[in-house]
Amino acid sequence: MTASRVSYRIYPMNEFQSKSILSAMRSCRFFESLDEGTLRLIRATAKRINQPRNTVIFHEGEACHGLYIVESGAVKIYKESADAKEHVLHVAMPGDCFGEAALFLGRGYPASAAAIRDSVVILLRKDEFLQLLRENPEISFKLMASMATWSHRLVSSIEALTLKDAGSRLADYILSQTPPNASDGVTVDLGMPKQVLASHLGMTGETLSRLLARFEEDNLLQVQGRKVKVTSIEELKEIIKS
Repeated sequence: MTASRVSYRIYPMNEFQSKSILSAMRSCRFFESLDEGTLRLIRATAKRINQPRNTVIFHEGEACHGLYIVESGAVKIYKESADAKEHVLHVAMPGDCFGEAALFLGRGYPASAAAIRDSVVILLRKDEFLQLLRENPEISFKLMASMATWSHRLVSSIEALTLKDAGSRLADYILSQTPPNASDGVTVDLGMPKQVLASHLGMTGETLSRLLARFEEDNLLQVQGRKVKVTSIEELKEIIKS
């Protein structure tokens, strides 16, 4: 289904929401090097947005509104070709941010973004956020350190996509969706359409389908639509190690 553009709802920030927004910011890996006092200053620029499934957050080339943090749900970052063929560049999950390049480069968004599940995102509004940095240069330096850590994490992710084979990437993703101390028989929601998941894992949709079928034949899992029942957690772990 093609994502549609809708008017999202921005909610006033009462005390409960304020605390929740701060929690979302703490969980954001882009800000993991920032101290509590700095996060509280940045929080003043934040708005929570409920983004329904299959709705566009922004289009490629659109003027930057600010930096977004995924609090819940999932957001695809994608480009469309001239013939309207979609290519997913990345899927932002809870704790991820997106839109930071446009924010700091002062340009329009280099790609489009749309919710692939009912999602809640936190928007750090561009003008207020940049004004905060101008008035508090020390925050800029702290943010630079945090961005360096974030860049290192992204490089590690790229290395994982490059060095691990497709089966290892799929097994790793499935296990990452299981709760702590999960046992055989746990059911996992893949969290996104299979074609989007394939792009997220750096493979074709056909490769993903073949892998799921192979895992099922090997009694590692049972495919149930967009969910899978994991029947052998240990064997999935062995695939990741191999």
